[in-house]
Amino acid sequence: MQRLAQQRTTLVLGTAIALTSLAEVVYLLLWGMVLFPGGSLAGKAVWTATCGIVMGAVIGATTLLLVEGRISGAAAMIGAATIMAAVGSYCAWLCSRIDAKFDYFGGPENGALFILSGVIPAIVGGLIYGWWIYGRGGGVSHAS
Repeated sequence: MQRLAQQRTTLVLGTAIALTSLAEVVYLLLWGMVLFPGGSLAGKAVWTATCGIVMGAVIGATTLLLVEGRISGAAAMIGAATIMAAVGSYCAWLCSRIDAKFDYFGGPENGALFILSGVIPAIVGGLIYGWWIYGRGGGVSHAS
């Protein structure tokens, strides 16, 4: 039973961190290197790594606290998706405020687009995350 709990914890945290880190790498490549190549590449890379890992850890930990073992089925999928969408959307706004100071990713010139490019993937990523963790048949959380 403990091994299953450890596997579930690893799956939830690992999936959240993998999805957010992948999104951050795409932002680094597109926004940080193609669209706005100026500025410190090292600073952009540190921002990307930190944001991807921390955002994923917050999403995964919140999912473990509020969803895992408490709800199941469609409610669990929606709960996990909502957590990712909410945290990802907040992070998009927060990063737009930070980028207003650093101007690494074009946030000051393109604030609304910067935020939308975080919110839309957060919603889509949330749906993928919720389905992957709780909707694939074998990955269903059972309420205790």
